[in-house]
Amino acid sequence: MSKEKQFIIIAFIVIAVVLIVTLYAVRPFAPKYEIGVKAGDTFTYQMTGVAESSDFDMVIPENYMDVNRTSHYRIEITKVSYPLVSYIETTLFKNGTIIRSEATLNVESGATTGEGGFWGIFVTNLGVGKLSRPAVTTGITVNATEIRQYQNGDRQTNFMTASAEFVDVEDETYSRTCTRFTYIHVDKEIGIMVELSERQIYNDPQIMLTTTWTLIESNVLQVS
Repeated sequence: MSKEKQFIIIAFIVIAVVLIVTLYAVRPFAPKYEIGVKAGDTFTYQMTGVAESSDFDMVIPENYMDVNRTSHYRIEITKVSYPLVSYIETTLFKNGTIIRSEATLNVESGATTGEGGFWGIFVTNLGVGKLSRPAVTTGITVNATEIRQYQNGDRQTNFMTASAEFVDVEDETYSRTCTRFTYIHVDKEIGIMVELSERQIYNDPQIMLTTTWTLIESNVLQVS
């Protein structure tokens, strides 16, 4: 597996850990929700990464800046069969490297199978206070609904946040910690992530890493 592919997978796993707790209770009679994406839908994201520190000799975690070597990240929906969504993810790097993989996401639990790590698809029309993953009773909820302007009109966008603190496993003393704050914007009607920002704050040395995912092209949403 290439270094670039490892970074993409690790990035999604890290954020997914923030969003889905390792222990959760599944509702025995959960209602059936709706999925807004359909086969043939495509969503292309631009990724950017920024490292900040007051220490001129700061050490950036290995592979982090690979995010800025990515030209774009594209998701194509191939099959929808509630609660499962199958997709192909394509990562194009600026050096011309292209990596493709297939996976399936359960929109109720957030669990993924296959090589892909994209979790940014949700059930539709979630209201404020509702669980982002209906089967995860201890998961994150919708904080607010905002209006976003697109070329084809205004759309409702759900806003969700999550935070968690981790110990840097590469630190043999286990004294270095990382606090992650994740901010997610999801189109309410389609249930697709349109923007994500994650801040990783390390305590020693003090470094803040900010990663942003922005939807820049879609055959469903006129975002540009």
